[in-house]
Amino acid sequence: MRVHLFARVSGPVQRTEEERIHGILEQVALGTDTEDLVTAVYILPGHRQIRGTAYCMQWLEPKHFRTGRGKWECTQKFGIPQSLPARYKLIRIRLDGEKASYPRTEKDLYGWTFRYSGFEDHLALLFAHELHHFRRYHLNLHPREGEHRANQWALDHVRGLGFRIEAEKPDPSSRKRKPALWKRCPWLDPFRRFRSLSAGSSLMITHDPDGRYSGERVTLVRPPRADARRLVVRTPDGRDWRWPMAWLSPDALIE
Repeated sequence: MRVHLFARVSGPVQRTEEERIHGILEQVALGTDTEDLVTAVYILPGHRQIRGTAYCMQWLEPKHFRTGRGKWECTQKFGIPQSLPARYKLIRIRLDGEKASYPRTEKDLYGWTFRYSGFEDHLALLFAHELHHFRRYHLNLHPREGEHRANQWALDHVRGLGFRIEAEKPDPSSRKRKPALWKRCPWLDPFRRFRSLSAGSSLMITHDPDGRYSGERVTLVRPPRADARRLVVRTPDGRDWRWPMAWLSPDALIE
């Protein structure tokens, strides 16, 4: 595994800090084949800006290391490492800089409440969660396990390594959702023409920020979920993408 640390905090990041972060990631990843994995850790000024993302379904190239839009726009502030392999899978992690204080309690997007004793514990759990996705999509482990199972695996894994984390799972009843908006008010759904599509249906890409697939015909890999805003499609080069429905023209559907 290749690890790259990017930081903008008061004063330079000490060599001991770099070694500490590398050591935590290597400890958590021990036992997992990470030969194809690159992990980028960003420690930046901010409050409650902590996040992690795993890009593990498709191979990336060095030009994909940074992005100029979305929640990872901050990657543009730093250069592209020269040592990146020609193709790789990527995990990005962002942690708060100077304003971070521990012990710390946070609730994630899936309703779990975590209590971290220190920075090391927070980093370990966040990385372990994204590592679960890497193991699932790249190493074919953890079949059909989603975000809640990733949380549980990460928690059990890092606790077994000695990290100090407490957690409360969401009440199962709180995870019941109302019927999707398109089911309750189908006339309000801007993507209603996509909802009845089946795997194998053909569509056309009308917009691609990178200009690679604009105007290309693509194949739907699986039907959309109830309230999805993206479709899993396969491009002519055999690659699978989660493409925004807004960038696929309903008028281009092939019956």
